[in-house]
Amino acid sequence: MNFTESYRSKTFAVVDSDARIRRDDDLMAFVSTPGGDFQRIPKGTEVRIIEVKVVEAGSHSSIIFGRTISVDGSEVLGWTSTRNLERKFINETIRVVRPEPGAGRFGSNAAWGDGVFLGQVDLVDIVDAKLEIERLTMNTIEPYMALVAAAAKDGVELMLNSGFRSYPEQKHLHDGFIRKLPGFNMAAKPGFSKHQNGIAFDIAVAGGDGNPTYEWLKRNAPIFGFVRTVSKEPWHWEFDEPRAQVARANGSFKTPNVTQ
Repeated sequence: MNFTESYRSKTFAVVDSDARIRRDDDLMAFVSTPGGDFQRIPKGTEVRIIEVKVVEAGSHSSIIFGRTISVDGSEVLGWTSTRNLERKFINETIRVVRPEPGAGRFGSNAAWGDGVFLGQVDLVDIVDAKLEIERLTMNTIEPYMALVAAAAKDGVELMLNSGFRSYPEQKHLHDGFIRKLPGFNMAAKPGFSKHQNGIAFDIAVAGGDGNPTYEWLKRNAPIFGFVRTVSKEPWHWEFDEPRAQVARANGSFKTPNVTQ
């Protein structure tokens, strides 16, 4: 499997009856028919995606477009929003993001742990539960995708809410938490979050106990090297194989410090 451009090996079904085709030179504009209507890809059409572009649409929001072709590759159908596709591109990986030359310790690819700058890491863009772009480190994308695939076999759709965070992103979350701003949860000081070294994953589990995804994770996540490590945060899981093995040996899915 291609873990950095997962969409390339797949077939997608168009599930929206209004899957409009976008202009090549302006993806925010639509292609019109001679009669003045919009060109569309018919609902139910199976397509392949040969290219992806992400257009920023405001603060923390983006629109993901795919250049579609017929399944046999004989016809280019055009660009359309991936929201028109089955599963809306959730968990699809799009590209590798490498550190820029001369990138510093506060840059977008800078990893941190326990307040120490660890170095630059390669990241992979992935579509999250909100249809926005998150990033995972190159060495955790394969175990995460294995977890997703295993859940899917059991009829559970596992989705990401947050992955790797840069220093400025963590600072923003911590500042909002300290200031008690609406919508901000508890967040570690910048430089100290496990999200900054790439092993932490916030997974969409709603209220925790009773949620199908959470119940599946409790039964299965340690098998794949994932373990719960933070009290009162059922969404927070870490890829830490040694601690996951210990939890599994103890018939658990969490580390001893997790009491709720």
